[in-house]
Amino acid sequence: MTFEQVLVFHKIVQSGSFKAAAAELHKTQPAISLAIKKLEEEMEVYLFDRSGYRPELTDHGKSFYEHSFKVLQGMNELEGLSQSFRKHEEPEIIIAIDGISPLPKLLHVFKSFGERFPHTKLNLGFDILSEAEARILEREAQIGITHFVSDHSSLEIVPFTQVRMIPVMSRELYKEKKVRSQTDLASIDQIVVGDKKGSKGMSFGLLDQGKKWRIRDSNFKREIIMAGLGWGHLPAHSIEREIDEKKLMILDFEDIHPRELDIKLIRHKKHQLGVVAKTLWDELVSGKKEI
Repeated sequence: MTFEQVLVFHKIVQSGSFKAAAAELHKTQPAISLAIKKLEEEMEVYLFDRSGYRPELTDHGKSFYEHSFKVLQGMNELEGLSQSFRKHEEPEIIIAIDGISPLPKLLHVFKSFGERFPHTKLNLGFDILSEAEARILEREAQIGITHFVSDHSSLEIVPFTQVRMIPVMSRELYKEKKVRSQTDLASIDQIVVGDKKGSKGMSFGLLDQGKKWRIRDSNFKREIIMAGLGWGHLPAHSIEREIDEKKLMILDFEDIHPRELDIKLIRHKKHQLGVVAKTLWDELVSGKKEI
């Protein structure tokens, strides 16, 4: 049994006749008939009932079609992978993304891009503070999306979008602590997401002299704040509903208030991007206004 025989068999089923299959495969009808005859002889069964105007699948033919469909699909995928290799498309792209980035819009972009390049895996890593930049500098990732950038000499940096960070507290805690001024926040835990360097790492929007609760998970931070265990800054896109429903109170004082953070696209100047990564980079740069 050969792949060509299986392909001929499927073309006959899909087109409805030996003649139509021959035309689609650019072969003569006798060549199509011979391929099926040899396949039937090898399996010692008839795959088609040829007694009518059009060939109809026998019970054996129906079973063979069902099982061979998966094989044919796999071969088509391998052919697509082979074409991807010939185009020098890399099998994987690693993207380091700061957790405060506008993830819903980014994920939509990556989904659409992945559908156009199905043989290149987009490996998305969600990082904290300076960690996205660190992964780019260490060449562990090809593309970074982050607010925190310190090494301007080694990186190509492109302004990408903005994220509004809003200091919030649960409505219950706000009422319980009778928060009226910035001073009232000092006795309440500020939930702070810290990078791997801990208290020596980068931080954002810290209240001087205030209590700190340092964690490593930005999703956990949101849950802690929602549970009324402290206050902290969260991206506006992640808490729109909670603010509309008045489950969260916005804090707006002298030093603690909503602010815009610039998000940048970064890549290492000496880390040459592959064909697909370069395409993704160019599309992110050109489409940054839509994010």
